[in-house]
Parts: sequence; structure tokens; C-alpha cells
Amino acid sequence: MYTIHELYQLADALSLFYLVACAVALPKIPLSKRNDILASSKRDGVFKNIDSFKKQIAKTNSKIQSGFAAFERNTGNVHPAVAGFRGALTATSTNPAPEKLTSISKRATAAEPLTDFEEDLWFGTITVGTPPQTFTVDIDTGSSDTFLPAVGCDSTCDGHTLYNTAASSTAVDTEETYVLEFGSGSATGTIFTDTVTIAGLTARSQAVGASNQYSVDFEVDEFPPDGLVGMAFPALSTFGDNPLFTTLVNQGTVPPVFGVKLADTGSELFLGGVDTALFTGAFRNVSLIEEDFYALNLQALDVNSETVATATGVTAIVDTGTTLLLGDTEGVEILYSTIPGAKDASAILGEGFFTVPCNRIPTVGITLGNQIFNVAPAILNLGVLEGNDCVGGVVGSPGIPFWVLGDIFLRNFYTVFDQGNARVGFATLR
Repeated sequence: MYTIHELYQLADALSLFYLVACAVALPKIPLSKRNDILASSKRDGVFKNIDSFKKQIAKTNSKIQSGFAAFERNTGNVHPAVAGFRGALTATSTNPAPEKLTSISKRATAAEPLTDFEEDLWFGTITVGTPPQTFTVDIDTGSSDTFLPAVGCDSTCDGHTLYNTAASSTAVDTEETYVLEFGSGSATGTIFTDTVTIAGLTARSQAVGASNQYSVDFEVDEFPPDGLVGMAFPALSTFGDNPLFTTLVNQGTVPPVFGVKLADTGSELFLGGVDTALFTGAFRNVSLIEEDFYALNLQALDVNSETVATATGVTAIVDTGTTLLLGDTEGVEILYSTIPGAKDASAILGEGFFTVPCNRIPTVGITLGNQIFNVAPAILNLGVLEGNDCVGGVVGSPGIPFWVLGDIFLRNFYTVFDQGNARVGFATLR
């Protein structure tokens, strides 16, 4: 009988597919959302939730910038994505800038209430402490720390389940404090170590932030899960400690790989391998730039199988905590300038938003590791703005030299985050 570690080593020779075919006992947890802003935008075909999308763009930018800062503190180096150079996308042909939309006519759906962006987080369940206390947490591959609201937190934590450190016999106060920032959201508190269990797997002496204050954007109406579990690498930890998944790996509990499916139904986090019931064929793997974010080299952009831009030194971060497919403003404008009928909607929706003709939504391809990964038109479409103008899911974010591959990208694939081989792989969803 092979041990799980022997199976993982065998996978290097036989492929990860065979590993998971044998390791049927590996744990998985369902992922859910209280309200899916992508699905709600498509439910009646009409675009909405613009404030929600804008907030999430700000949150993502702040989170990743915080990760860059933590990387520099932990390693003494500036992250390659921002180290003295800016990557660039270069158009393969010259195209006029998209026409600017300046107004839209009123319609019955204009007054529909918006869904806050924080309700579009993928969350699952963990237990913390001895005896175990149960919490819901956002599963975020774009950060590395675990935090919860704690007993003694002010009114900003009302409605959340509170972590009672005094009630846990395994909780140890490190007497170190922290401030975590995610856009206009922040959490402050004290770092404890405690026992944490996810999907039946237990990590001992795991660093957990016990928050004594949440900002307004982490209040329960804005942020439904109680806390967050970061699934990236130790180099991004604001705590200067190991993320939960790294602790599980280091303690020999699980191999250094996990799989994720994000979709309208059946979303799942699978720890220690991948769920072969959820994908077909082999993984197409892409090597990581560094072991910090799940960051890949973006090499080109395609529209309907035609290369419209090539990239030099551009980083693409794979992030389950982001809804949109975000890029630098200049690169995104190049992309839309090649789509007939695309329009610049920044005057109406905000900087970086564009529309495309609803009856001609293209397939957008992203080249990573010399392989093209396509975003389907149905997923790229965020809904009708007006008439035949539909809002595109690729959005420009000013002032950033990197791209973020969020839900709009990840819903097209089953994704494996393979820390052991420093790569991310993508397979076809069943």
C-alpha cells in the first residue's frame, strides 16, 4: 500500500491525474456564495451591480499591493511584478480607440438594488480551537493569512460568529498585533496560534488573527463569511507565518496541491489533489514566476483566435478572491480596440469598463506558458447595458502593471494549484 506521499511522488512520473484517481479519500469541501453578482447580472440578462464591481476592483488592487509589501518585508526583495520595470502589452496592429459612451436612456431596471461585492466571495467552513468552534471563511488564493472576528470585537463584528480564544485550550497568544487591508476593508487584532481543521484535516499551532475590529466593509451585510483563509505562499504573509495550507503540508497531513472548481453550481475546494469527477483530459500546466502569489507570465491576448497583443514582462495573478478579469488600462484598451463595435463605457460605469455588441461577443484568449486559454463569450458577458451593448468582463484597472485572473477566467476551467511543482494547471470542466 502506498502512502499518500509516495502517491504524490509517483504522480511526477505518471501525472497528477493518476495520483488523484488513486487517492479517493482526499478531502473536499463545497464552496458557496450568498449572492453571486456574476450570476445575478446574467439572470435577467441586464447588467447591474456596478458599485459592487467597482468596490471589488479597489479591494483586489489593495490586497495585491499589500501582498507586494509583505513579500518585500519577508524576503528583502521587491516583487518582480513591480521591481524597477513595467511590463507592457504591444498591439499587433493599429486600431482606433473604441467609441466613448457618454449616456444611456433610463430603463426599468436602473433602480434595482445593487448587490455588494463582498457577497461574491467563495466561502467554506473551518473549525478552530479545542473544543472546535465553527466559522465560515472566504477561500482566497490571492493572500496568505487566516483571520476571524474575536470575542471582544466592537460592533463592526455584530452578526458574525466570534472566535473565543479563552474557550480554546490550544490557543496561544503570540502578543503580536496586525493590520490587514483589503481596499476600504481592514481587520486589526492579535495573532494567536491554535488548532484549525478544514475538510477534516487538522493543522496544529496555526497562526490565526483574532480581530478586535473590522472596518465597515467587513461588517456582516457587506462580508457574509466570518473571516478569511489565504491559500497563497508564506512570502505574502502579513503575519510573517505559514498559511493554513502550508502548515498542513509541512505537518505531513496532505500533499502540496489543491484543486478548485468555481461555477454557478457544484463549486468545490479539494485539498491534497484534484477531483477527477469534475474535469476531463489532462492538465495544461504553467510554471509560477515566484512562490508567493500564483503568478504566471502573460504572453499574449487573442480575440477569436487572432493574436491582438503580445506581452513582455507582464504578470498574471490567479485569484479566487476576484470576480473580474482585471488588466492594466492600456492593455485592456488595446484588447477592446480590436473588437468591432466595442465602446468605452468609462463615462457611465467608471474607468476601465467597456461594452461589446451583445450579438458578437468574442472569445478572448490569454496565452500563458505558450498555451492559449480561452474565456467563453457567455462568461465574458456581464449583461446588457443598453440596446445591443453588453458589458465586458475584462476590465482595466488604473495604475497597476499586472493582470488578475479572477472568476471570469477561472469559471472556464478546473484549476489545480500545484505548490509542489511550482505551477498552476488548467483542465476542461465536465
